[in-house]
Amino acid sequence: MLPNEFLDVKNDLQKSILNFYKNLGRDVVCFRESKNEEWGGEYLHFLIDKTKVIRYGFAHDREMWVGGVQLGIGPEYFSPAYFWSYENSTRFISDIDTQSVFHNLFLMDEFWQRNG
Repeated sequence: MLPNEFLDVKNDLQKSILNFYKNLGRDVVCFRESKNEEWGGEYLHFLIDKTKVIRYGFAHDREMWVGGVQLGIGPEYFSPAYFWSYENSTRFISDIDTQSVFHNLFLMDEFWQRNG
């Protein structure tokens, strides 16, 4: 993996998430970037509607880019199987392309609407 490729993936992911919420007229800000040294992934952290926090993780694994969204609850972050249900967590996609990221963000909105 080349450093420029990593920067392109990170920038595209950040732009996709910001555009998703801005196009819906929602308030969103990327407030932090962090690393997971254990598995070599990175995270982008977002505050949505001034009340919800997510982080989107991404990594290069076995010649492909993968990613996923986690919900911030208190000081920790949880994958969909922990904050929703296993059945609903299987609806999330680990691809990192814009369409897959949008799909996952739509699912987050569905969760928030159901669990208001």
